[in-house]
Amino acid sequence: MYKVSFVILHYMSYDFSNECIESILKNIKYSNYNIIVVDNNSTNDSYIRLREKYDKIKNVYFIKNDDNLGFAKGNNVGYRFAKYKLNSDFIILLNNDTIIEQENFIDIVINKFEKTKFYVLGPDIMTLDGNHQNPQRKELLSKNELNRTILNLKIKLILNYIGIEKIINQAYKTIKQWVCKNRKYNVNFMEEQENVQLHGACLIFSPLYINKFIGLYEKTFMFMEEDILYYTLLQEKFKSLYSPEIKIIHKEDGSTNYIYGKDRKKRMFIYKNMLLSSKIYLHFINNYETEKNNFVEKNN
Repeated sequence: MYKVSFVILHYMSYDFSNECIESILKNIKYSNYNIIVVDNNSTNDSYIRLREKYDKIKNVYFIKNDDNLGFAKGNNVGYRFAKYKLNSDFIILLNNDTIIEQENFIDIVINKFEKTKFYVLGPDIMTLDGNHQNPQRKELLSKNELNRTILNLKIKLILNYIGIEKIINQAYKTIKQWVCKNRKYNVNFMEEQENVQLHGACLIFSPLYINKFIGLYEKTFMFMEEDILYYTLLQEKFKSLYSPEIKIIHKEDGSTNYIYGKDRKKRMFIYKNMLLSSKIYLHFINNYETEKNNFVEKNN
C-alpha cells in the first residue's frame, strides 16, 4: 500500500488550518496517510492551539520553522520530512485555506498514477464563488511577457506607494484579469488534460517526481512557483496531469486576506513579491541547467 503525506503550510490563521486538517481526518478513508503541519513562524498562538488539538493523533506531525520561509521553502520543509523521514510515496502540498470532501481522494490519485504515470497531478479547484482555478494554462510565459509583467509591476508599486487609490484599485483589477485571462487560455476544467500548468493550492507529487526532486525550486518567497514547476516539467519532458475527477474547495486568498487585509497593504505585498518572483523566474529560465541543480535529487 502506498504511503501518502499531506503537507499543510500554516501561518497565523488557526481557523483555516483547523478546517483543512479536520476535512482530511473526517473525510479521507484511505488508511495509510499522514498530515504534516509546517508552521511558518506564526507570531500568534495559532500554532500552539493546533498542536494542543491534534498532537495526540498519531498520523499528524508538526514542524515549526524559525523564520517565515515563504511558500516554496516553507513547503519544502514538509516535503523533505515526508520524503526522507516518512518515506512517502505521494506528497500532497495543500494550502491551509482548502477543504477536501472526497472520501476516495487518495484512491483516485493512485488510480490516475497507475494509469498515466504522472509526475505532478492537480485536482479541480473550486473557489467559494464557483470559479475553477485548474488547469491554469498550456503555454509558458514568454520572456517578453515576463519583461512586460516586471515593468507593469514596477509602475503599480509606484502608484501604490504614492497612494493614488482609485488608479491602484483599477490596476489591481487589471492585473487580476490579465493573469486569469492568460492562465485560462485554451483550457477546460471539465476535461482531463496532460502537460498543463497547475495551481499551487494543491500539488500532488508522485513517486516519479519524489525520486527525482527534493522539493520545489525555493528561491521565490511567494508567486511564480507554479510557472517555475511547469517550466521544469516541460524542459525535462515529465508529465503533469489535471484531473476533474479529484476535487477540492479553495477559500481563495484566505491566508493573505487574513494577514494583510484586502486593500492597499495586500496589494503592496502582492506587487513586491510578484515583481521579485518574476525577476527570479526570468533568471531561472536564462540559467536553467545550473538552477535546476538547486532542487534535483543528487543521488540520481
